[in-house]
Amino acid sequence: MKGYWINHILEVKDAERFTAYADAAHPLLDGDNKYGAKMLMRSPVHETLKGSPVQAAAVVEFDSVQAAIDFWDDTDYAKTRLLMGTLIDETAVVDRRVCCIEAEALIVSAGQGFWINHVHEIVDETAFFSYADASMEHFTSAIYGPVVHQHAGGQKIQLAAALGLENLQAALETYDSASYQAGLDIFGMATDERTVVNRTICAIEA
Repeated sequence: MKGYWINHILEVKDAERFTAYADAAHPLLDGDNKYGAKMLMRSPVHETLKGSPVQAAAVVEFDSVQAAIDFWDDTDYAKTRLLMGTLIDETAVVDRRVCCIEAEALIVSAGQGFWINHVHEIVDETAFFSYADASMEHFTSAIYGPVVHQHAGGQKIQLAAALGLENLQAALETYDSASYQAGLDIFGMATDERTVVNRTICAIEA
C-alpha cells in the first residue's frame, strides 16, 4: 500500500511566491528520498465538474501513508513552505487542500484524463457507496479512500480520489454521458447529487 496526497489548489493569491515554493519543492518530489515522495501528476484544472471552482490539482505518491503524513514537516520540505510565509499559515499565498489517503499503487500514463475528487460530506452512505462501486466501470484506474490526515485546507475532507480515464476528453464528457447519468439516477443523484453527497470533481490531464 502507498500513501498519497490528493491536492486541490483553490486559489493562488501570490503567484511569485507560490512559483518560488513550487520550483524549490520540485526536486524533493522525484521519488529519490526516504519518503518515496514522487509527483505523479500536476495540472491546471480544465473544468470543475462539480463543486466550487478549483485552479489546479495534483497527486503525490509516497512509500506509505505515514510517509505522506511525515513529509509535510521534513526539514527540507518545511524550508520550501517557508517561502510562502510561516509554517502555520500559507493562506496569504495559496488556498489549497492537501489530503492524505492510503491506496494501492496508481499507474499513470501520459495523456490520461483524471478526476481529482474531494468528498466534503456524505449525506446518504448507503446510496453513495453503492453508487461509487457501480461507477468504477467508467474508470481505467483508481485510487480512493478516507482522508487519514489533512495537511492544509479550511474545509475538512472525508474522502479523496484520483480516477483515471482514457484521455482528457473522456474526463470532461463522462459525467454528462448517458451511462454515467443512468448510474446517478439509480441512486437518486441525477437531479441533485447533493441529496447524497457534497463533493468537488476536477478534470485534469496527466
